[in-house]
Amino acid sequence: MNKIIFTLLAVILSFHLHSQDLSTYERRKEAVITSLKDVDLLQRGKHGLSKAVARLESNPHDGAALTYISNVLEHRHQSMFAFPGMALALCRYWDSFNEEQLKQIQSQLERLAKTDKTDGQGFLLHGTENHATMMWASAFLFGQLFPDAKWVNGMTSQELMDDMKERMRKMFRSMYQKGYAEYLSSTYEVVMNFPVEILLEYAKDPEMKAIAEAFMLYKWSLLSLNNFEGYIIAPDSRMFLQQDHAPAEAKVSATSYYNWLMWGWGPATDNLKISDFTDHMETNYALFSALSNAKPDEVFFRLADSCNQPFTLKSSASTFGEYGTGIPHMVMRKAYRGKSYAIGTGNFRWVPGFDYADDNYNGFSITWSSADRFNYIGCFHPYWYSDGDDPTLTPDTWDKGNISPFQQTAHHENTVIMLFDIPEKDPYLNLPNPRKWAWRDGHADHLIQRGMLRYPKSVDEKIDEKDWIFLREGKTYIGIKPLKSYYEQTDLTKNGCDDFNIIKSDHAKTGFIFELGTEEEFGSFQKFRERLLKNRISIDWDHMIVKYTNSTNDRYLYLSGY
Repeated sequence: MNKIIFTLLAVILSFHLHSQDLSTYERRKEAVITSLKDVDLLQRGKHGLSKAVARLESNPHDGAALTYISNVLEHRHQSMFAFPGMALALCRYWDSFNEEQLKQIQSQLERLAKTDKTDGQGFLLHGTENHATMMWASAFLFGQLFPDAKWVNGMTSQELMDDMKERMRKMFRSMYQKGYAEYLSSTYEVVMNFPVEILLEYAKDPEMKAIAEAFMLYKWSLLSLNNFEGYIIAPDSRMFLQQDHAPAEAKVSATSYYNWLMWGWGPATDNLKISDFTDHMETNYALFSALSNAKPDEVFFRLADSCNQPFTLKSSASTFGEYGTGIPHMVMRKAYRGKSYAIGTGNFRWVPGFDYADDNYNGFSITWSSADRFNYIGCFHPYWYSDGDDPTLTPDTWDKGNISPFQQTAHHENTVIMLFDIPEKDPYLNLPNPRKWAWRDGHADHLIQRGMLRYPKSVDEKIDEKDWIFLREGKTYIGIKPLKSYYEQTDLTKNGCDDFNIIKSDHAKTGFIFELGTEEEFGSFQKFRERLLKNRISIDWDHMIVKYTNSTNDRYLYLSGY
């Protein structure tokens, strides 16, 4: 009988949450935290600590949550991911812990003030950019919380705080100047940000608070301006999970959850199930942001709204380097955001030997307003994932990075030319690091010569006409002109092929033209198609020059290179 009652209550709660108005940040935040008031704390610290803190939001004296938090640093899976959550729990609920629990936590933190992973991961390492913010922002707050601690590295708490402040000041300054390697990562952007949100809320030192605020103002600017209804406009880095707005069994990428919390997903906002914050580990980082009281100013919510006037944005990102010292301009970005669609392109400057996560970059996307699970097009040459025994790294891997040294783009507002010039032999033989080379060494002497794109099967309409491919989603129109012969595959599965059709053009020199329009601009899908079929195209394959006169004020767009 009790089991039946519990199941009924769960169904009622689920119905209630799904019937809620999730149209604002405040309502989404409240719905998430409320849903976790009695959540089971079964996961290890990396993914369970945020849920324990969420339980304290409903009951600051929740014994199970306090015990869980007190033991996180002694767990055999303890890692840097526990540090920001521990800092938040202590800063907000210090009076909820008893004296014995606070002594236990302090003792564990004292031994973790180190730069190695032996017998527990220390918080004085560097690692990648998101690692650094998780460790350093938390370490500053640990020094603030325990002024008389005996840190294993011999520092006083004031010395620890001064060191962490200088580290973050140095790294953030460099990031302002030239971007950073994890720029708009669909996986790691939110992981880099939430520890600084916690620091901004609780740092007492005015300089440290100002440093944290400046960083978050910069990051909220990037996220809001490069947002289109929850989708991160490409180019974006370290794509370990594709962006997904209604997963069946797959996980949504971590920053997508953050974008849902902050800005919503437009027509797809209600696709997300509140239960994802219980069931899916990637929600952990967005949950910390929901728990934080460091809310962006209203201006960022306005910037994130695609109902603004269309605009073009240019920026660049660097390679990886400690304290943000990577080589600048690894990728030159250009994004155009209209009211019903957005286009992101980039030209990639690969520096052989400085290939930190270059394989995980996504260099191109077209996205449009839709309630569908997938609402975007990708296009690239399969350079990185060509060989090896890993079934997730194949020429048809789309749910990780989509970039190649042998692709180049020209982009003006609603129109893009993507051009490929792929040699037979790889000129970068053995220059990627050994782990990455093992993925693809079989094609060193015979690269795959192919330009390809994917589009979702869920589009409302597709018409093939006179060597053009026309797509329609609602009142948004997309014209695609393959520049050489091509074929379409509709039955590929796994690695990001599910729910997509794939267009492939198997030539050493090939490319695509993309032009977008709307019903407001053209009147109808038919008139859009008729206009594009009349547009002038000239191609010189010997010199790799493509010229195209598009439909918007007869602007002349061309691409030449290589």
